[in-house]
Amino acid sequence: MNANTGDIAWQTVSGISEGLPPDKQNTGNGGSAGPIATEGGLVFDGSTSDSRFRAYDSKTGKELWVAKMAKSGSADPMTYEGKDGKQYVAIVASDSVYVYSLP
Repeated sequence: MNANTGDIAWQTVSGISEGLPPDKQNTGNGGSAGPIATEGGLVFDGSTSDSRFRAYDSKTGKELWVAKMAKSGSADPMTYEGKDGKQYVAIVASDSVYVYSLP
């Protein structure tokens, strides 16, 4: 959503169904947590039931990166700046915390 106008900026199907043939897997799946957007133009989502953590371009909705986790995200992702000055993004998935540094 464009926060200034309320218009839909882009839409994407998030989540795959691995049991289907590769050309039919892009089905989307829901989850219990929400995404976050960063000032740097990224949207992170880890709540889909396919246990993946994804980064999207906030202007276009293009998927930029995806990582497989052991479980689906169970909380909204979070971002923070470390003592080293780098920005990190983290997500809780069941009893694990996944943390990634941003370039």
